[in-house]
Amino acid sequence: MEADIDLAGKRLLLIKPSSLGDVVHAVPTAWALKQRWPTLHLSWLVNRGLDALIKPISCIDDVIPFDRNRFRGLGAALSGRGELRSFSRTLRDAKFDVVLDLQGLFRSGLFSWLTRAPLRVGDRDAREGAWLFYNRRVITPAQPVHARERYAALAAACGADRPTREDLDVRDTELTAADNLLREAGFSQGPLVTVCPGARWETKVYPAAHFAGVLDELAAQAGVEQPVLVGGPDLEQAGREIAQACKRARPVSLAGKTGLRELTAVLSRAALMLTCDSGPMHIAAAQGTPTLAVFGPTDPRRTGPFGQLANVVKGECELMPCLKRRCPGMGLRCMRDLAPRSVTEKALALLRQTADNRGQEHNAIHG
Repeated sequence: MEADIDLAGKRLLLIKPSSLGDVVHAVPTAWALKQRWPTLHLSWLVNRGLDALIKPISCIDDVIPFDRNRFRGLGAALSGRGELRSFSRTLRDAKFDVVLDLQGLFRSGLFSWLTRAPLRVGDRDAREGAWLFYNRRVITPAQPVHARERYAALAAACGADRPTREDLDVRDTELTAADNLLREAGFSQGPLVTVCPGARWETKVYPAAHFAGVLDELAAQAGVEQPVLVGGPDLEQAGREIAQACKRARPVSLAGKTGLRELTAVLSRAALMLTCDSGPMHIAAAQGTPTLAVFGPTDPRRTGPFGQLANVVKGECELMPCLKRRCPGMGLRCMRDLAPRSVTEKALALLRQTADNRGQEHNAIHG
């Protein structure tokens, strides 16, 4: 695409259905496009459930929710021809001028083609043959590279610059609701340290006993008496195991008690986010919250907290990063052998830095 193309007043569809982390990474692309062309009408095709996270963001004009189990791959697309016709009619009737496919898989490429948009932009090396559906194929940085950098390259091909905003546009009303949630859960004292104790892969999960050891030290050395456990309903049991293993800290749990917007607001309030490689990790980083991430099988260069890779603490194993959902015969060594002491030291350093920064901001305002 020519860099001098004018998208003012045009209709653009951004395709990024999943996952949570990747959707968060795509938000800066939306900001960049709207920053370049304020009158651009920007719609986003996203998995149902994640639409609630991005719909309130002011740079997004419309959301097209998508049921993720529909048309999974070529076979499902062909077998569900009636549903495909209905969905393609929805896409076609929107009369998009441009489609930007950040997903880069067969299904998303097919959707870009079904819009009949004159211009369809995607990665030249998109997987599953998705590149065949584009008429503008962009060279993106080679792996290992963070998803944010690949999306930035696609946005740049549309003529957009780096955005001045990258956040999820949390409103004051949402922050007030977060404060109420914390109060109702029993949080009342100490620095607000949020903890996401799990991840979708079993290999990414830091042991509950190790988390408890870190939290007990933060309570003893930094006054973090009530760390707040966050995440979906699937992390409620992990939270209970951590709370039971704690000897000094008294964790408060919001796991399973927040929607994505509420979670974002809570993380925006935090002095520190302690997490595995997870979706909430990316939300915290997007909000500028100091984010300490414990990594094992995955590569922080590709999936770490963007802009905060120095805050990653990694385990040690000769196979790292193996990128495996299940441990390839090493007994989860990378996470099991990562001593809580290493995580605690980094957490204490980040809390001191946060306190210093807030003290400087206070002095600048009141000095």
